[in-house]
Parts: sequence; C-alpha cells; structure tokens
Amino acid sequence: MKTYYRSAVALLGMIAVLSFGACADDEIVNNRQGVKDGLGFSVSDIQDAPEDQTRTLNDNPEDYAVHSIDFTEEAGNACLQETTVPGVNPVKRTPATRSDFQNSIGAPFGAFACKNGSGKPDFFYNEKVAANGTMVSPKVWTSDESTLQFYAVYPYIDGSNPNLQLVQPLAGELPSVDFTTPTDIANQIDLMTASTQDITYTSTGGGSHVVPLTFYHSLTAIRFGVGSNLSWAKTIKSVEFQGVYSKGRYDIKTKTWSNQSATQNYKLDNIGVSTSEAVNNVILKDGHTFLMVPQTLPAGAKIVVTFSDGNSITAKIEGKKWKPGTTKTYMITEKNSNWNYIIQATSPTAVAYDATQTGNYGITSYRQVGSEKQPVKWRVVKYQESTDGGATWSAESDTKPAWLTSLTLTQGDGSTAAQTGTGTLKPDYTDQMAAYNNVLKTAQGKGSIGNYYDLSTHDYKGNATTRNTANSYLISAPGYYKIPLVYGNAITGGSPNPHAYTSNAAPGNSDVLYHFKDHANIDIDNPWITQTNGGANVPDGAKIVWTDQSGIVEASSLGIEGSGTNAFVHFRVPQDKIKNGNAVIAVTKGGVVVWSWHLWFDHDDVLNTIPIVNHQNVTYKFTKRTLGYVEKRERTSYTQPRKVRLKVEQITANCGTKQFGYIEITQNNYSVSQGFSTLYQWGRKDPMPGTNTIPEGAFTQDAGDNMSIQNCIQHPENFYTWGTGWYGSGGYNLLNFWSMDNTTTGANDSPVVKTIYDPCPAGFKIPASNAFTGFTTTGQDTSNLNEFNVEGAWNAGWNFKSRVGTNTVFFPALGYRLHSNGSLYYVGVHGLYWSAVPGNPLVGCGLYFDSSKRMNPWGQDRHACAFAVRPVAE
Repeated sequence: MKTYYRSAVALLGMIAVLSFGACADDEIVNNRQGVKDGLGFSVSDIQDAPEDQTRTLNDNPEDYAVHSIDFTEEAGNACLQETTVPGVNPVKRTPATRSDFQNSIGAPFGAFACKNGSGKPDFFYNEKVAANGTMVSPKVWTSDESTLQFYAVYPYIDGSNPNLQLVQPLAGELPSVDFTTPTDIANQIDLMTASTQDITYTSTGGGSHVVPLTFYHSLTAIRFGVGSNLSWAKTIKSVEFQGVYSKGRYDIKTKTWSNQSATQNYKLDNIGVSTSEAVNNVILKDGHTFLMVPQTLPAGAKIVVTFSDGNSITAKIEGKKWKPGTTKTYMITEKNSNWNYIIQATSPTAVAYDATQTGNYGITSYRQVGSEKQPVKWRVVKYQESTDGGATWSAESDTKPAWLTSLTLTQGDGSTAAQTGTGTLKPDYTDQMAAYNNVLKTAQGKGSIGNYYDLSTHDYKGNATTRNTANSYLISAPGYYKIPLVYGNAITGGSPNPHAYTSNAAPGNSDVLYHFKDHANIDIDNPWITQTNGGANVPDGAKIVWTDQSGIVEASSLGIEGSGTNAFVHFRVPQDKIKNGNAVIAVTKGGVVVWSWHLWFDHDDVLNTIPIVNHQNVTYKFTKRTLGYVEKRERTSYTQPRKVRLKVEQITANCGTKQFGYIEITQNNYSVSQGFSTLYQWGRKDPMPGTNTIPEGAFTQDAGDNMSIQNCIQHPENFYTWGTGWYGSGGYNLLNFWSMDNTTTGANDSPVVKTIYDPCPAGFKIPASNAFTGFTTTGQDTSNLNEFNVEGAWNAGWNFKSRVGTNTVFFPALGYRLHSNGSLYYVGVHGLYWSAVPGNPLVGCGLYFDSSKRMNPWGQDRHACAFAVRPVAE
C-alpha cells in the first residue's frame, strides 16, 4: 500500500494488484463481464424433484407407499405413519441463516470441467463460482477444447469443513464428496450437485459462454410430526433417530451414494408440541428438519419419542430406505380405520415488508389403504393473527386480517401432490423523511421570475457575499435560482482566480496538467465560459443531465440569461417537489455540453463544519454531511413480523374427526435509517448517482474505455470504465486534477489548492491524503477492531472521534461504483472516500472502512472507481 511509482508505464503490469479495501476483493475485481471466450454460469432454481424421479416412481412404487410402523411399547391406538415424497419439499425455511432448503443458489459453489469427452476434470477442477454464476478466477475457453462437460457441487468445498470433503478415489478422475451429517441440526447443510451434457465451443464474438446449470438435492430430508388426533394428550419433549449412518460418499459423476458408515444418534430436543393440538402438522419450527445421508437403515436403527412426563415410545426403522432427493415424514397417528387420512400443510417463506404477494403455500390431502390413494376435499375454515412474531395469537375467526387481502386457493379437491396457492398482501410502511423534507418545502422561497437568486453571491446559509463560484451548490428552499457561467471556482472573493485553472508547479513535469482544459480540450484563459478563447464557448441551451428525485428542478424553467461577464443559467425549484436529493444541470452549445453543475438539495446546516484532529495533529474541518448525501428512513407500523395462521380442514371426517393443519403467512417488519450519496471518479468534477433510480435525465453506467478530459466534460452523465483513457497520453494519470500545484503522491498533509475540477461547494475542497489518519488509534491501516478510533456501535457507518478533543463526525458506508462496469456495490456495507492526492499516477488515495474487518486511512484504488467525497473547509 505504500509503494509508489512515478511513471505510468511502470504501473501497467501492476494494475491487477492495486487495491482499495473492498474493491480489491477477488470476487469483485474479477467480476468482469464480456471477457472474450470467458466462462460464466446461469444458475436456475433448485429442482425439488430428484433427477431420476420418473424412473424411480415407475420402477420402485413401494418406495413411495405409506407405511404404518407399530411402537414396541404400549401406545394405545397410536402408530407411526411413514410417508415419502419426491423432492426436498417446500417447508418453512427458518432460521434464515441456515442453508437447509434452498430454492436458489445464495453462496459460492465449485465447478469442474472435462475436455472433449474425457470425463475427467482436465480443463479445471473445483473452481470457485460466485452465487450469480461469475467465476472468481475467470477461465478462457478456446477452440482447442471442442467440447466441455461441466459438473458443480454446492456449497463450495475448500477443505476447511471436516464434514464436507472432496476425495479422488482414482487420480485424475472426478471427485466424490465425503459427507458427514452433524448432530447439531443448526450446522447441517444441503448438498446439491449439477451436471451438463457435452457443450460445443462456439466463437462468442467478444462475449462469454454462459453454461446453464440446474441443481438437484443429493440428501434425504427427514421430518417428524403429529398426525390424526390421538385419544391421549401428551407433550412431545424430544424425538431421536438412533443408530443411523452419519457418513457417506457421493459420486458426482454417477450420482450414487456408497460407503455409508458410522452410526450416530440425532435428536430434536425441547420440542414442547402437544399431540392434541398440533395435529396433522410437521414440526418445523427453528428449522427442525434433518438433512441426512441417503441409506438403507442399519440393524438397530429406531425412532424414540420422549414425552414431558418422562415416558418414551420406540419404533424400529431398520431396513427402511432413505432415498436421495426425497422427503421422508414420520407422524404419530391413529389406527381407527383401514383408511389413513392424510393432510399436510406447508407454509411459504416469510416475505419482505413491501411485498404484495407471498410465495406458494401447499396442501396435500388424501386417504390411503395399501397402495390405493384417494383425494380428500379440504378448505380453509379459520384465521388467527399474531402481531408479535408468533408469540401470541388472536382467537380463531372467520375473517382474515385486513392486510391479507386475498388468497388464490381457499379450498381444493385434494391430491397426493401439494395443491398450491399464494396470498396477496397490503404493505404497511411509511416514509419517515416527510418531516425532514417539509423543512425544505416550508422554507422561505428565494427569488422570483425575472429576479433570480444568485447562488454565487450568497453563502450556504443565505447570507449575501461577494461572488464565489463552484461546481456544486447547496439549495435549501424552493424558488428561482441562477448560477453564473463560470468554470468551477474560477471566481473567488469577487475576483478572478486564474490559479484555479493554471498551475504554479515547477515546469517540465509530465505528471502535471499546467493549463486546465475546457470541453473542447482547449486551455482555459478566462473564468467566464462566455469569454474564454475569444467567446468560442458561448452556450445556447440548458438541460437536466440527471436527478435522483423526481421534479426537484423544473425542466421547462432551465434557460440562459445575460451575456459576457453577466451570463447565467437559471431554473426553478418547485415548492411541492423539493426534497433531499441531487440534480446535475448543464449548459450546451449546439447540443454539446460546455459545462455542468451539481445541485444538492438539503438543510442549510449540512455544510457546517466539525474540526477533527488527525494522527499528525493537523486539524481538518469536515462538513456535517457527505457531499450529495440523501437520507432514507422508512419503517413498518409493526415492530415484529406479523403473521396470519390459516386452519385447513378436510371435509370428510375419519370416525367423526376431521383432520386439519395450519398454514402460516409471515410478513417481516422493517426499519431503515441510512442513505446514499453522489459518487465521484477520481479527478472528475461531476458526480455519479449513488443510486440506480434515475427519474429524470439519463446516466450511462458503463460508457466503456473512453475516458478523456474532453469526454468527461461533454458527458457528465457517463461513467467511463478503467482502460487506456485513464492512463494513456492526455488521460487521467496526472497528479493535480484536485490540487492545483500538487506534484507528490501518497500520504501527506500538503496544502490542497482547489481547482476548477474540484466537485465541492464554494469555501470547501477535497481533503489532503492524511485527513483520515485520526480514524485509527495508530494512524495506520488496521484489521483490529480495537484500533478503530470510533464512538458507539456500527450503524451502516462509523462515528469517528477526533484524535484530540471530544468532537466526532459520522461517515456513512455509501458503497462505490466499480471501475470495470460502473455497477453499484456495498451501499450500507463499505465506506470509501477520496482524498485530493493520488496514491500514484494510476490510483487514487483515501479512506476505506467496513463494520469490523478493516480500517485504512490511506487506501488506494483505480481512478475509475467512483467513491464518496467528504469536503473540508478551505
């Protein structure tokens, strides 16, 4: 991090290792799209049914029959009913942190590729692939490999988990997976695999090969529940599967299991389920479903059910088969008649606070004697509501809660396969920013038609001043505004400031831009856009470039007035539209942008300063808020997940008793207090939006490798990706774009001389590279949380303390836009802030932090990354 290079040529070979905190993460840096003949994967939803489901059903119907297993002890009229269905059936996927029943790939997996029908992983072996299908270490497929066949294993196996290991029984062959089921259910994982036929190489014309993968479950899901209403009332304390195999070897090529061994006991304890209340319901709370090694159960295997009174009953299950990719359910039930009445209710996954539709719920309802099965009609008969996450429930009612507006399926004819439906929800959340934005709406309006308020002759508090121009202006009230047609801060204190566009650095330094350029790449020789180069740049139009809030600048009001050294762009900010947000406006000539300005809409105290002393005892006066910050505060009216429980009942009774079950629909609560800000590519004056929502104008996320001074001025809406435009001749590999006389790189407290390319408002500038050193106790890069110089806990950002005194300043984690594609990453997770001084001619320098892993006051990354800017007072 502290090695600097004076020459751009010397750096070309080092580009791949430059890092700035999260931007250097392999899974991010290597996430490049469009690599010629590169490989990527398209991952489809997980298939619940096993790959050989059709063959299995046709050849082995007995494996899917319902069996009744007697208890060895006296259990009255009770028995254990065993059912098997294809697939790892949808159940409540809780807790969310456990990967028990996936319906999409949510973490990396391992991929294998075999060349030209070899059947051996001779193209690549166990390469890590991100959940979105992007290879962490990209591979190139050339015509030398006419065909490739792919295999994949989820989750990614790196050897660190002793319960999940890759083994090669034969050297050079595809591996098998040695799998051990942990006894702690919370640590169990779902093993899934995928494979393809041979895929033929085709020339991609500069694109990438996308290989489709469909994953299948390889384990057996084991569930337990309470079936028909028993004649005795007991509370189940625990269920234990004793003497079952815990280990096995799965061959990913043949999709077969072998080497089952090591008998073990698996216990669900502290269940607390009543046999008279939880009828026809699988015990699913807290993820109570085992993911087991498929096997023929060994001698001595049994299920022991223990009740709260200390008594137990046992059912022998030796010789039973647990088939891969199936769900085996054991339910205590009655034996009143020859017919077994079966109803099983499955609930959808909890949905987000703003969801309007649930996932699928399902009802399986039938009766069976031997191999004969008949559907049994069912219907929803009652509703209950919980507003405290299921801790308590309302009384049963015939009326559903108002927030559950409809159900697609409330009754059915019954089936041996689940009949599914969904619910429609009415979200209930409010924008807590209304009061904050109302301060802007009710502020005294500025200016009027024909008498526009000059932002350059007033400070951010509204006090009259001599003229001070900038590339960014704060607006805190509705009204009619104008900005003089001046290059950045080329007028300061009412007088021309040629030092803002002409460097005083010692001549002859090829890393310095001595004369700053206009939109035509011509040296600027006058502060006024209308006057420079003999009046060649006089604008004839104005427009909105982009906004992140709708209507905050009235597009039809944009216009140009005056001429010469009295020329302005004017616009209106409507009272009913103003809110915390950002806009970029521009003046044009012949449709080409000549110059542009950032308008930040926020309270008039956000540029108040907070003195912070760094590790070198230098004081920097940081603004109260990050430049262009937009806050987001929303919450639901309920503070815990809200639930509705549907009682589902079979219409036909068994010996006078109707079987029933429950469906739970859950909508999560929500509360957020964070935001986003404008983001800046190093050395550019114009912001990139910190959100992907652009209601007006346009933003081009990936404008390609076309960076130049001329292009960046003419196209403030473009994010230019990393390439020769950033380090080639006349590119952005210079040292003084944001500090006029700078000839140094790396960490220092050297004075920053504001330039016309600086994005900060009048009176402020981008800080020097040492500005953030007080944010660690050592002044250095650290991964020790104890060395973070912070006050309070992480809150999508850190409240940093001054090295001297009691002042604190909050830096939110605002994420960044990636140099390679302009995509937005890690908002609310990573904080990255530029300084005015580069790390070297190819990388910028600044602050990086996250919640606990790293704090780097001198992080470095490519100029093309877009990070936040926290101004300091000049």
